[in-house]
Amino acid sequence: MSADKKYTAEMTGEALREAGTLVLVFAPLYVIFEKSNASWATLISVLLVGIVLLILGIQVERKRQ
Repeated sequence: MSADKKYTAEMTGEALREAGTLVLVFAPLYVIFEKSNASWATLISVLLVGIVLLILGIQVERKRQ
């Protein structure tokens, strides 16, 4: 098995971290630049989902090691 081969857990962890990062970056930008009518509760909920995805991704990668 080569050292470059990625395991499923590593790829899952990376995907979760990237999804969390994208949500955390683009949700506020969408609200700011698109003049969205989203409430504060909706924005905070979406940001919390991004944080959870980020933490899950880190945990999955940490468990793999």
